[in-house]
Amino acid sequence: MAVASVPTLTSRGVATRQRLIDAAREELIDTGGVLEVAGVAQRAEVSPGLLYRYFGSKDGLLVAVVDAFYDAYDAAAFQAPLAPDVDWSARERLRLQRAIDFLCDDPLGRVIVARRLREGAAAQADAERLAAQIALAARNVARGQRAGEVDPMIDPRLVAAAFLGAFRELMGEALSRDRMPARDALLRTLVRLGASIIPAREGQA
Repeated sequence: MAVASVPTLTSRGVATRQRLIDAAREELIDTGGVLEVAGVAQRAEVSPGLLYRYFGSKDGLLVAVVDAFYDAYDAAAFQAPLAPDVDWSARERLRLQRAIDFLCDDPLGRVIVARRLREGAAAQADAERLAAQIALAARNVARGQRAGEVDPMIDPRLVAAAFLGAFRELMGEALSRDRMPARDALLRTLVRLGASIIPAREGQA
């Protein structure tokens, strides 16, 4: 997505930019997905014009917030180290648990994953990050195939896309409810779903 380039920042500028991102995040959480420049500026205690200096537009700020959310999400669910001495399915179950915990604990998950952001820039940024997650998940599936635990006949990227698409829909539904399902129930459902989409190698189930 094309957004305005960010000028080289001093340490003070970096702090101001982060304060604007934090303020926009709070605004989105409090309003359920509506972002107004004046509201962000008031929260950050800066002039509205400063937002355009750092992000070029409201869209640029929205993309920065979405990216910061996914940076934290990916670090928690996809990039966190996992014990090397457990099998692939156990590692993926733990990865799923971490993803569920992150999305349930971060209030911005209710805005982004439950699709309450209506702006096109945010939707495009979200789609780009999902594509990156599919690439990571495909590598995980291929790793399971090399370990002899996953059916070698499946296409890693296709099944990764199918599972993450289903995961996003399920979590979007759960996060949009006034009373969310229990996390262990979500995990059980997703583990069963994963087993149907990403089958074990014959003799491994």
